[in-house]
Order: sequence, then structure tokens, then C-alpha cells
Amino acid sequence: MSDFFSDDFTAELKSYFLNSVISGTENFIDLVDAKIWKRIRNESAEQSLAWSVDAKTNEFHFLATWLEEFDARTKDLAEPADLIKALQALKEYASALLIEKTDSMDLARKFSEVAQNSHEVIFLHCKSGPQEFAVPLLNVIEISAHLPIFGMPEKKFGILGVVPFRGDALPVINLQDHGFKPVGTENVFYLVCEQSGNRFCLQVTGTEDLLNLKESDLQEVQETNILPANHLITKFFIHELRSIMILDLEKLVA
Repeated sequence: MSDFFSDDFTAELKSYFLNSVISGTENFIDLVDAKIWKRIRNESAEQSLAWSVDAKTNEFHFLATWLEEFDARTKDLAEPADLIKALQALKEYASALLIEKTDSMDLARKFSEVAQNSHEVIFLHCKSGPQEFAVPLLNVIEISAHLPIFGMPEKKFGILGVVPFRGDALPVINLQDHGFKPVGTENVFYLVCEQSGNRFCLQVTGTEDLLNLKESDLQEVQETNILPANHLITKFFIHELRSIMILDLEKLVA
């Protein structure tokens, strides 16, 4: 663990910078279309140079280099979808730094590969007790161990309670209602996610690696009487000889 976030004031400054990169990148992504995408590419490349200066100030030196190379990395893109993928890689890199709390050459290389390969997605590998699952990093906003959870006045299927987050009360998904084994309430973290404009939390006992996966790495879960088609686990992959489930966040919030 790096000392980048060693005190509250430093942590707040660094988190503010990373969140500004994330929100700025989201704005660029929203503006990309078939008519003006090349202009947006140029503007995002210019902004990346400005962010690189701030990245150095905040001691994210590998991120700074990544940002400085954004222009060269994206100047030969063929279509708007490629630019969106490169911008998403930048957003995921900044999101990963909020989670990992440290910058590294490996992390920079991982997101360089994603920016250049439109067929890869990065997943956050999580644990809920002995069970393992993964969610797309792009959907992860924050991981917190300090959110108090409040019960619901009436029990509702799929909802464990609510937690306060940035002025809102976010529902905590009860994974036990979806077939997960019960876990203790001590030493849990809250994975704050967003899907289709809806924010919610997943209660986890730990997070593991960030994993680059191609579509060919994912295997479909076949429908059976035990696991119906509308279940939130529709795909999985093999990692270090273990089967890791992928949560279908779209179905989770449907």
C-alpha cells in the first residue's frame, strides 16, 4: 500500500483530482458522435496534457506519462467507438487508482493495452466470504469500509438495507436473496456501483485483482431448472483454475 493517501488532507486532494478526471472523461464520452468525434479526440488529448501536470503534482507519475501519450495513442483511431474505448480506459485507470491507492508501471501498461484493444474489458475480482465474483470496473464508483448500514422498515426481497453516500441513501443488494451464502457483518466493504443511472452497493469481504478479459474468455451459463434465464449470473470465466461468476448488473437493477 502506497503512502499516497497517508493522511486525510492528502487523500482528499488526490481523490478530488481522480474524480475530476473521471467526470471530465465521462463528459467527453457523452459528446462523441459520428460528426464531431475527431474534434472531441483533439480536445480530450489537450485536456489529457493538462491532467498530466496535475497527475505529477499528485505523485501519480505513471498516470502522468499515460496521459502525455494519449495523443499518440489515439491519433490513428478509425472510428468513434475506438475513441470511446480509449476514453473508457482512462476513466477505468483513474477509477482503479481510487481503489488500488497506488500507481504502478503494471497498472499503466494494463490500461494502455485496453485503450488499444477495443475487445477487452477490465473486471474487478471480488469476494463475498468463500464465493468469488467479478463486476466491470467501469461500473465501480468507489469502495468504502466506513459506510454505516441502516435496515429497511419492512423487509424487501433483494435489499439488505441502505447506506449514506454523497447525500443519497443507496440500497445495499442482498446477495443472499440471489443464491449467495451468508457472510458475517464484520470486516465488510461496500462496493458502490452505477448501472443505467442507478447507484447501489454490493457488500463484499474483499477485492482481488483487476483482470483484463476478452469476450472469448467469457462463457455463458446455460439455462436450467435450477438457474433460470433471468438469474443475475449469466456469464463466468476461469481464473487460476477457479470459476469466477460475473454479476449481470443490468439485471440486478432491472
